[in-house]
Formats: sequence, structure tokens, C-alpha cells
Amino acid sequence: CCGGGGLLAGVAAYVKQVRPDVKVYGVEASDAAGMTASLEAGAPVVLDHVGLFADGAAVKAVGTETYRLCAKYVDGMVTVDNDEICAGIKQGFEDTRCVLEPAGALALAGVRKHAAALEAEGFDGDERQTFVAVASGANMDFDRPKAGRRTCGAFEMR
Repeated sequence: CCGGGGLLAGVAAYVKQVRPDVKVYGVEASDAAGMTASLEAGAPVVLDHVGLFADGAAVKAVGTETYRLCAKYVDGMVTVDNDEICAGIKQGFEDTRCVLEPAGALALAGVRKHAAALEAEGFDGDERQTFVAVASGANMDFDRPKAGRRTCGAFEMR
């Protein structure tokens, strides 16, 4: 996931030194996509407003140094909406029995969206593709599952 860009910049810089052929993508909530906007603008920008569902990654301005590193090493950005984040939370729970905070679920939501886009572009499955998602964050408010159920129907607790 990408909030201020520190984790993304660090991972991308390391990966590109060790395996420059590996593609590195960042994932942001569509209502808090500061790095995406900054990379598109060619310089750090300050967002007027950010959504707070994925509050652990909701920042109005990315860091200057993290922007520089992301501009140099990150291959692309993926933005996901709250429903896609909720589907990531649900997938994480179903696969691992761990409840991810919304910012931590950004990575799973982004991998799902990116893989679907590759498939739509005609990826035929003959090539081996490996995806790695860094699900980070510990900003879980245990009152949040109630809010999550209200926010999107995809998030169900069984």
C-alpha cells in the first residue's frame, strides 16, 4: 500500500537493485491517491481532501524523498475503491483467518485488480506470473468491522 510512500519507495529501491526485471506497483485508495497524482504531475502534489476508510494510508501529501524514489523505481500505481478494499479484507480473512485493516488490505485489492487487468489485456496464462502483496499496517480499530459492514456489502463476518 502507499500512504506517504516510505514503504513503497524502500521496497521498490531494494527490489530494483536486486532484480531490476521485477515490476513494482503501488496501491492507493482512489479517494487518497496522492502518489498516483504526484507521479502523473511529475512532482509532489498536495491533495485537497482524502477519504478515511483506509485511514492508515490516507495522507494529503507524499514525502519529497519518497516521491523521488517512487518516480525512479515504481513501475505503476493501482487505485482501488472502498468496495475493492472490503473484498481484500474478506479475501485475507478467508485465506488466512487474519483480519486486515483497510490500509493493509489495499495490497490484496490491488493485486486482484492488476491481475484482472492483465487478464483483460489478453494474458493467456502461458507465462508464469508471480504476484507478491505486502499487507502492512496495525491501525485496526475493533469498532471498525461494524463500519466496514455498513460501508460495503462485500464485507461479511460469519
